[in-house]
Amino acid sequence: MSERVTRRRHESSHQLSVDGERCGRYGTCSAEAPDLFQLTARGELRYRRVVAHEHLKQAQAATRCCPTLAIVLEER
Repeated sequence: MSERVTRRRHESSHQLSVDGERCGRYGTCSAEAPDLFQLTARGELRYRRVVAHEHLKQAQAATRCCPTLAIVLEER
């Protein structure tokens, strides 16, 4: 078994979700985690649902800084 496959088995994955009803579209998440969140010109929030290991700290920061607590980060 390759080292890469073995490493993936031991890494946990994380998933983001955003409550659209709570989200105020303030853009705090896109400032904290630009690799994960983007506000479109039309004011829509786009985000990556699966968080790569290298973006975990950004996802945690965005979750902590959300003024409406609309972001949930779960370990899978």
